[in-house]
Amino acid sequence: MAADEIPASTEQEVLVDQSRLQRYLGYRINRASLHIRKLFARRMATLQLKAVEYSILVLIDANRGINLRQLGDALDVSPPNLVQVIDRLSKRKLLKRVRSRQDRRIQHINLTADGSALLKQAAKAVAKLEDEIEQVFTATEQKALIRGLRDLLEL
Repeated sequence: MAADEIPASTEQEVLVDQSRLQRYLGYRINRASLHIRKLFARRMATLQLKAVEYSILVLIDANRGINLRQLGDALDVSPPNLVQVIDRLSKRKLLKRVRSRQDRRIQHINLTADGSALLKQAAKAVAKLEDEIEQVFTATEQKALIRGLRDLLEL
């Protein structure tokens, strides 16, 4: 074996040096976001809900009769991608589409009884996760984090 080679048995034991990346705030924010997404996905696995699907159900519940354009704008999801998600939720009978009486090109979306029931279950799981996340921070840190995230969105 050459002097610069790592033995195969210890190759997996070597940690990747991320120190250069850890200096970047954007990298740390992204890593934290990925971690929270994984936690969220684990909690929603039994309900078979993805984060975007949960967000869509919440927005439909809060905005009765919302249309696809409004949903896409609110979530920054392209129309083709949004239609795929809406189709998936429709097949599960979680929502229903109703054509607008004023403009037949527009479809208003509402939750079905099954959609409302699933959202209620999911909201409980999300509330528990949010509680766990909030426990990591003091009240002052939470306020500062929320303020900082809001400011980042204004860049």
